[in-house]
Amino acid sequence: MKRISIVTVCFNCIDTIEQTIKSVISQDYPNLEYIIIDGASQDGTLNIVDKYQNFIAKVLSEPDRGIFDAMNKSLNYVTGEYVLFMNAGDRFVSSHIVSDIFEKQEYHENLIYGDVNIQNELGYLFCKADAIYSKKPTKKELVFKSQGFCHQSLFTKTSMLKNVGFNLKYPLGADYDTTAQIYYKGNQEIFYVGQPISIFDDRTGGASHNKIVQILKERADFFGYKPLICVYLYAYKEIIINKVKAIIESLFPNIVRTQRMKKYKVEI
Repeated sequence: MKRISIVTVCFNCIDTIEQTIKSVISQDYPNLEYIIIDGASQDGTLNIVDKYQNFIAKVLSEPDRGIFDAMNKSLNYVTGEYVLFMNAGDRFVSSHIVSDIFEKQEYHENLIYGDVNIQNELGYLFCKADAIYSKKPTKKELVFKSQGFCHQSLFTKTSMLKNVGFNLKYPLGADYDTTAQIYYKGNQEIFYVGQPISIFDDRTGGASHNKIVQILKERADFFGYKPLICVYLYAYKEIIINKVKAIIESLFPNIVRTQRMKKYKVEI
C-alpha cells in the first residue's frame, strides 16, 4: 500500500490549525504521513500542534519566506509516493477520502485531483474541478484561465515535485507553475477522482484574492506569454467588473445572495 504524505504549512493560525490537524489524523488510511511546517508562530499555534505530536511525523518551526518556501522545506521530509498540501483552516471532506482514492486503485499519473467544497459567507458550496491540461490549452488560455483545481484537492507524485519544487519568484502563482511543469515535463497524464477531496476555507480570502494583475503577470512570465498589454487590459477589465459587482451586492445584498446560491450545489 502506497505511503501518502499530507503537509500543512502554517503561521500564527491558532484559530484554525486544530481543525486541520484533526481532519488529517482522523483519516483511516493506514499508511499516512503527516508533516507540519510552521513559520515560527508566536500566537500559541505550536501549543496546539504539540497536543498531537504523536500523530505527526515531523514538525519544523522556523522563519520562512512565505508559503511556497515552507512547502519547499517540507519536501526534505516527505517520504510518501504522493503528497497533498492541506493549509491551516482547510480540511478533508471525510475521514475516509484518502482510503477511497488509494486503497482500490493503482495510479501511474503524476497528478491526481478532485473537486472542492468552498466554505464562505454563504455556507458550503460545491465547486467541480476541471483541469485545464486535459483540454490541450494554448499558451494564452494557460495565462488567462485557472488550472481548474486547488492544491488542497491535488495529490502530486513526490518524485516529480522534488525535482521541480516551487519557484519563489512567483509568490502568488508558484503552485500553478509547478503543476504545469510537472504535467508537461512528466507523462502528461492527470487523473480526476470524480468527487470532492477537500474543504477550502475561503471566509477570510486566499493569498491571491484581489491581486489579479500580479497573478496574470506571473503566469505570463512562466508560460512565456509576451503581449503584456493584453495581460493588463484583461486584468483591469476584471477589476472593473468585480467593483461593479461589489457595488451591486452592497445595494441589493439579499438578491445577490439568492442568485449565488442558485449557482452552486450545497454539499454540506
